[in-house]
Amino acid sequence: MSAADELRVVLAGATSGVDAGRLARRYGCGSLLRAGPGTLQRMGALPALIDGLRLAREADVAAYRRSLLERGIECATVSEPGYPERLRVLHDPPLALFWSGARPDALDPPAPVAAIVGARKASDAGLLLAQRLAGAVAEAGGVVVSGLALGIDAAAHRGALGAEGVTVAVLGCGVDVVYPRSNRAVFEQIREAGLLVSEYPPGTRPATWRFPARNRLIAALADATVVVEARARSGALITADHALDLGRDVLAVPGTPGIASAAGTNGLLKAGAGLIENADDLCGWLGLDRPAEPPPLPPGDERLLLEALREAPALPDELVARLQLPPGRAAAGLTRLELAGRIAKDEQGRWRTG
Repeated sequence: MSAADELRVVLAGATSGVDAGRLARRYGCGSLLRAGPGTLQRMGALPALIDGLRLAREADVAAYRRSLLERGIECATVSEPGYPERLRVLHDPPLALFWSGARPDALDPPAPVAAIVGARKASDAGLLLAQRLAGAVAEAGGVVVSGLALGIDAAAHRGALGAEGVTVAVLGCGVDVVYPRSNRAVFEQIREAGLLVSEYPPGTRPATWRFPARNRLIAALADATVVVEARARSGALITADHALDLGRDVLAVPGTPGIASAAGTNGLLKAGAGLIENADDLCGWLGLDRPAEPPPLPPGDERLLLEALREAPALPDELVARLQLPPGRAAAGLTRLELAGRIAKDEQGRWRTG
């Protein structure tokens, strides 16, 4: 059966990709395409898939692919060259994969790949650590994979981008759909310098069930999965479970006992996950050599500002009050630190080290 036929099945499954994949693996893509509505019902196809297959038979797949390329989107079915080898090991690999961005080579890179995932409602300390871990991996030549969710995921992407490294975002919607909307800026940055990936056709809207399904792709694309913060029941733990099933390394950052966001990571550590406390730990686990640290800043306002921001992110006015610096001197010092790549702003407009 041709790759075009496989792609037809995927396109038909835009509203029910899991259903299409399950039946295609059981009966074959060709059987699904030839089957009438009655046969599909006996196979157990959901109504959305039955309607989608009817439309797929009328589709011009070659024209569809050309239209994708015009929008900067590429795709490959599981039987075609260009489909990532890292995903072929899954027992339920996507029938097709869609991607958009500057670094398609990041799907099967020779360099180590770290998936950095965690809580959407993360602490400032957790966000900062995720950013630092990702930045260190990227600076050392590794690739950072995450899910572009709020919290730890977005911080990991920002850390890699801030280090001018490579990051891959695996989405639970089409690669042309920004979700969550508050991550639009980092979404655009990833498309320009990294890669957006999805098993769902462009235009597919986010749905609750799609996110646990996409977590298996995050785990499969990575050599090691690092969980920074997670509750006892967390999507990040689903990613860790997939990594374990694939025989990949699972690493976790310890948290304060009794804190809800530490229950998941501490549970992983009890179960034997590797312990990660800092960037050196992670780079060492991946076999990456970190570049030499930049020379220390000379004494002055910059040093005071940098030391304050290492303790906690802060707004400019907060720094002025805390350090008793004139506003003009504080603004000048922050600008010099930003140009030196030592600090960056987060979504709330606070300065943080990174």
